[in-house]
Amino acid sequence: MLPNVFLADTSESRPYERPSGGGGEAKRPERDRKAHADKLVRQIDAAIAEEDEDAKERGGTYLRFNSSPLFPLDPEAFENRIHKVVLLRMDTDLDTGRMSATVFVPRGKEGFFRQKVTDYADESQATREGHPRNQEFVEDVDEVSKPTAKSFWSGTADEYPDGVAIWCEIWINTSQTSAEDALGKFAAYCDGRNVQQSADYLIFPECVVVMAKLDGKSIEEMLREIGAVSEIRRAAEPTSTFVNADARFQKELVDDLVGRLTIDATETSICVLDTGVNASHPLLVPAVKDGTVISARSGWPSSDADGHGTSMAGIALYNDLKASVLGQGPVSVGHHIESVRIFPPSGANEQSMYGVITRDAVSEIEIAQPASNRVFCMAVTDDGGITDGSPTSWSAEVDKLAAAVGENEEDKRLLLVSAGNVDTNEFRAVPYPGTNLTSAVESPAQAWNALTVGAYSDDVMTNEAGLEGFSGMAEKGGLCPYSRTSHIWDDMWPIKPEICCDGGNLATNGFNWIDSLDMSKLSTSNDLPSSYFTSIRATSSATAQASWMAARIMDAHPGIWPETVRALLVHSARWTDAMRRQFLPEHDTMKGPRRDLLRTCGWGIPNIDYALGSLDNRVNLIIQGEIQPFKEDGTCNEMRVHELPWPKEELLGLSEKEVELRVTLSYFIEPNPGERGWTDKFQYQSCGLRFQVIGKNQDYDEFLGFVSKKMRDGGTDYARGSASSEWYLGQDNRDAGSIHSDFKRISAADLCDARYVAVYPVGGWWKMLKSLGKRTEKLRYALVVSIDSAEVEANLYNEIVAKIKIPTETTIPTP
Repeated sequence: MLPNVFLADTSESRPYERPSGGGGEAKRPERDRKAHADKLVRQIDAAIAEEDEDAKERGGTYLRFNSSPLFPLDPEAFENRIHKVVLLRMDTDLDTGRMSATVFVPRGKEGFFRQKVTDYADESQATREGHPRNQEFVEDVDEVSKPTAKSFWSGTADEYPDGVAIWCEIWINTSQTSAEDALGKFAAYCDGRNVQQSADYLIFPECVVVMAKLDGKSIEEMLREIGAVSEIRRAAEPTSTFVNADARFQKELVDDLVGRLTIDATETSICVLDTGVNASHPLLVPAVKDGTVISARSGWPSSDADGHGTSMAGIALYNDLKASVLGQGPVSVGHHIESVRIFPPSGANEQSMYGVITRDAVSEIEIAQPASNRVFCMAVTDDGGITDGSPTSWSAEVDKLAAAVGENEEDKRLLLVSAGNVDTNEFRAVPYPGTNLTSAVESPAQAWNALTVGAYSDDVMTNEAGLEGFSGMAEKGGLCPYSRTSHIWDDMWPIKPEICCDGGNLATNGFNWIDSLDMSKLSTSNDLPSSYFTSIRATSSATAQASWMAARIMDAHPGIWPETVRALLVHSARWTDAMRRQFLPEHDTMKGPRRDLLRTCGWGIPNIDYALGSLDNRVNLIIQGEIQPFKEDGTCNEMRVHELPWPKEELLGLSEKEVELRVTLSYFIEPNPGERGWTDKFQYQSCGLRFQVIGKNQDYDEFLGFVSKKMRDGGTDYARGSASSEWYLGQDNRDAGSIHSDFKRISAADLCDARYVAVYPVGGWWKMLKSLGKRTEKLRYALVVSIDSAEVEANLYNEIVAKIKIPTETTIPTP
């Protein structure tokens, strides 16, 4: 295998402005101008009067604005930073199509919305075009009222704690105040009312998340005393899969493997965030450094009483432990295993938010072992009441940890998270794979910056006693029956899972189904000395395998960025024929079914050899770059245009032979969670990036103008030659989340011209929220471009290397 090619100094900065798009004028309900204004003024006055006493206590008034059914509201119309009027949340009633906006108006500014309505009614206030002032805002609103306590609840109605107190997350907006002030007021409320609260909290750019035990009455009391509460959620209760298989092998097998084992570990490690690890297991002892099996909280044990964490560690260390045990040759391991227990010794984490526990776990291991190049591996998930892909406090904290918000660029982290497992009982109502399509990826796996791992099935046969006549539910290479998907999510949310690894299979006879040891992965048991081996399956097993791959890449490329490791795993992934048969029609020509494939299986199964290196006829070019997306005034700043060192003569020699061009772009966003519409300035992501490759009929200037309006002159058709239809997935499918990957097959001669790739910004809250001071921030990205002529012999690698100066293998070029 040949080393990957890291490119340096390949790009130039070019001015960027988004080309104009289409779109018609928004529709809104027909209104009688005076009558509608009078109605809204009465409703605003009534709501303010009803809120008056409470407003004195909390320092402001809550108002709720409702649209007409099926007519949207513009989130930006409900916020004014000068008057400190803040939009707290937006939601839509799926039954009626009515959209609602809840706002907080500070004391003394109660007349803000009333004035907007009276200006609309006053003909002397008309715009220069003759339209009523504030027409869009006033005509979009159908009614105004005081919000009820239940209107702040995010979750189903039957989960609302009318009579019995439950642990709740309270999201408090801090866009017009400080986090410290909000935390102080909330603590004072809890102390004054004897409300049980957690000392832990999470801070995001425009909100803090706190936790308290509340019932319906205390929620109403809290809303009377605390301003700018945007939402209240039931705190999720953790679920994870624990394995109960009996031991199948004897201790002699362990002793034999230990005798053949070599630990050639560098500073690379995999840190398992789970139920702890039994570090005394003979197969784990050699790879565990002193002081790296710990717990997230003082007083918690670091040992593993349940077994899940120890079985995760066995896969993360050996990948295929069965092959190592049954083999006869030497076994070499190139990384360490670390463990942070994130579960209390009894019960669940109901007194602390999951995001806080995860944050503390990361902090504890980094203090204990600061020099490690670390992969974080977590296969603990919960639905959290969220099934649509929107963020939770837990997933947002995972995003924050990955992006190292408030830390140094060098502190960014690679976090691998399991997609979560299907409730297999649901197959009775909706047979496989239908249940997988409707079972959404669980929190925190919707995190944009995490690499989320789903599962496929490799084993299909079982010889277990009692399972005669049973075989695998999924065919070999198909989607694992346990694996959750993002099939039902809106396309605005990330593609999850991004990759799939072996999660075993369910055994079925066509009527019943059962977990099968023979169709699971062999791993290390915590139950010493009673047993040394156990089994593990589903997305837990898959996540541990993916972590092993990530550690291999880190070990092979010292100094590589986490964004780049994630890019290489996705870039190396391929769909199996079984996956294609499951989710694509026989004649695969439509982008829609490809979306189904992508949002169930991600980009497929990663290939560690493809990720680690190149061949003569398959070359990976890796770029680690940086971009400043926006200027101080909020306009777009630049795009980065990379020139690729294609071997023109070699490609022309291949002529009409088909080659594959594959491009993957990976970066980490800074999260800004909160239910505020998810549009324009209220976007979750700090900034998005996209890529474009020059088309076969474009010259360089046309390409620049096609991507950036700033690079245009008059009289040129900049849409010509974009060749967007050639890409297999297309922009509509691939441009979600913070990793984008696509490929196309073109003639080698046409590839000669495809030597420019542009990376350019799209919107986010860095641009829109000036007050947060992030407009001139820079963003790192990894770009992986490969050329593959697998069906023809070619010496592409040497020709490419001859055109560039290759850095040494131990040095990763950075901007």
